[in-house]
Amino acid sequence: ATGPSVSGHPQRAFTKCMPSGLLYTATISVFAATRLASRPLLAGPALRQSRGCRLMASVSGVVYAQADVPAVRLFTKEGCTLCDKVRDVLRGVTDRAPHSLEAVDITDEDHAQWLAKYKYDIPVLHLDGAYWTKHRLTEEEALEALAEAGAGAFAARRGEPDAERLERRKEER
Repeated sequence: ATGPSVSGHPQRAFTKCMPSGLLYTATISVFAATRLASRPLLAGPALRQSRGCRLMASVSGVVYAQADVPAVRLFTKEGCTLCDKVRDVLRGVTDRAPHSLEAVDITDEDHAQWLAKYKYDIPVLHLDGAYWTKHRLTEEEALEALAEAGAGAFAARRGEPDAERLERRKEER
């Protein structure tokens, strides 16, 4: 994002992964940035550090929305191909079972509680705030649960993952 002007040049934040593995962030003038364009710099507020300076963008946000329909939350992260398949199944049933879909990136700093719980099990789905399923979803399963939610009869399913609890149990042994 472009910031306030310094010396007549607007400022912009840049992030660079250094050979040492450290993440370097600086605010420089857009004028200087154009001179550095040939160097491997990345810019933007949605970038964050992940393992050895690999920069990843958040995938959190509303995928699609409708009013007065069941709300699905997809717990995911960038590069999750199973999550993409689940999203495709849900998108494919929107005409027959209207719903809204929100993606929650478990690697976002403000979603640490979801990372602790779901880090080994994405994709995880919630339907109207209750645990629904994990890993895979068929069209038939989606239609059935969305019909239940539409009728106000959806109840949380058993088997919700909890990596944090699992890890505590392992430490106690």
